[in-house]
Amino acid sequence: MKVYIDSQDCTDVIGVGNAPDILSAARRHIAKTGRVMTEIKLDDISMDEEAFSGVSGGLVVQFTSRSAHDLVLESLDEAMKYIPRLTKGLEEIALHFEKNEFSAGEGKLADGAEGLDWLLQVFQKSSTLLATDDDKGLDDLKNAIADSISSLGKYHAEKNYFQMAICIRGKLISEIEKLSIHIQKLRSLVSSIHQ
Repeated sequence: MKVYIDSQDCTDVIGVGNAPDILSAARRHIAKTGRVMTEIKLDDISMDEEAFSGVSGGLVVQFTSRSAHDLVLESLDEAMKYIPRLTKGLEEIALHFEKNEFSAGEGKLADGAEGLDWLLQVFQKSSTLLATDDDKGLDDLKNAIADSISSLGKYHAEKNYFQMAICIRGKLISEIEKLSIHIQKLRSLVSSIHQ
């Protein structure tokens, strides 16, 4: 199998072997350059790492990477743009619950949970890539968000929609707004690092 990394033939560097070995070697090679793997194409078919690890054939694999700096910067920019949409959506969910429009609120709740999960993942992964130290305030905020999510789950199981609305408005939205301050700090940190 021919191996390309960012359009450069790396077959000699990576060597030959099974797909998991090639993937590991490509990952190490990319990491040495301060980059992050963003795409895998086997014979011009895009796939994720798990799918690639399971293949047993193929002629050409192309790994594409980006600088970790650019990837983190882009992700944090997306997160900053997304926060107002997330808080507006959560506000709408709370309003639906207060108006006894439970099915409409529940329909949007899954999207809100997915959006919050994405936001937290972006923050966590960016913090990890930047090797920033967590401070006590941030740990407290993470715990508060986890507690709010747990409370929402409990209220949802009890079908206590009014308490869900109170929790969303009284806690979760303000916690997300506090998280946005930490995301902005990370964004400023990344901007100050020139690559």
